[in-house]
Amino acid sequence: MIVAKLQLLCFMIKIINVFSHGTMVLPNNWFDREKWQSSNEFGFIGMKPGKQCGAGCDYRGDELCPHEPQYCMRKNPGCSCFWHNNHTYIEKQTIFDKNLRTYFYNEYPSFVAKNPWLSPGSAPLDSPCGVGGGNIHGCQGDCRQQGGYPYGPKAEEFFNSRRGNYKVTEWIMGSIMEVVWSISANHGGGYAYRLCKVPDEGIIGVTEECFQNNHLNLYGSSSWAQYGEDFTTRFEFPAVRTNQGTTPKGSQWTKNPIPACKGISGGFLSKQSCPKGTQFKPPRSDLKGYGVNIYHNETFNFSIIDKVKVPVDISEGEYVLSFRWDCEQTAQVWNTCASVYIKQN
Repeated sequence: MIVAKLQLLCFMIKIINVFSHGTMVLPNNWFDREKWQSSNEFGFIGMKPGKQCGAGCDYRGDELCPHEPQYCMRKNPGCSCFWHNNHTYIEKQTIFDKNLRTYFYNEYPSFVAKNPWLSPGSAPLDSPCGVGGGNIHGCQGDCRQQGGYPYGPKAEEFFNSRRGNYKVTEWIMGSIMEVVWSISANHGGGYAYRLCKVPDEGIIGVTEECFQNNHLNLYGSSSWAQYGEDFTTRFEFPAVRTNQGTTPKGSQWTKNPIPACKGISGGFLSKQSCPKGTQFKPPRSDLKGYGVNIYHNETFNFSIIDKVKVPVDISEGEYVLSFRWDCEQTAQVWNTCASVYIKQN
């Protein structure tokens, strides 16, 4: 019986990993190129409802998956929600506050015990901007069940020669700017934003160490949810942030405010919306669940908004903004990068 349960759990985790997606949408990330949209307008995807994974989907599979093309299950594996660090674990748990937990209610607590969110920022990364397919060293077993593909490029390497293909957003020192991310599959955990100044060799030279040395604190005590670009749907709620047990020491991290359903699958395997309740109280009744589901391919149509005060004690120039989402349900860190030019007023 125990063996059967473990086999079922491993199967569920593999299936869940396949649909593991989340990304920063503002500032416009590297994947979000100005082009014709379905609305017959020339522009960026940004916060369009349900389109958080759409940026970058026009990159060909052979560009992103040249070594093992048979594992590129998607026609366009370069979409912005397909860049992460897979199979990355913490050495020991450093957060114990139940209010920070996002998958506390599950049948197999040992399976989340070494996952990134239980020690935010400490799980090692192969790339601070994400790896195509997530498995830069190859997959652990069948790639088709690992949520990605093997030997994909680092995003900073892939975009280094594509400088004109992505937007550089202008920030003014001391200004308050919005940073926005969206979820496709809800793995709980929490997130942070970091800056790294572009070195002489270009964005290919950005490193996790550089980002950790320029970890940003979010401004104020609130976050917001908004459906697409419709500002009238914006809803404010208290953010849950912590700087205890984090890496770098004292760095601020924010809990993913959208609760998945109770259980290790988070609602991915349920026909109904959270029949046993949610992992924690949602900020509003519609802001809950898993997103994609084994029975339907729906995704969240809202984004999560925070504000950040642009530092004044840095030099003018081009920076890379790194979004890092440390998961609790899975051993994954989801990353997205955007370019910003910071200048004096």
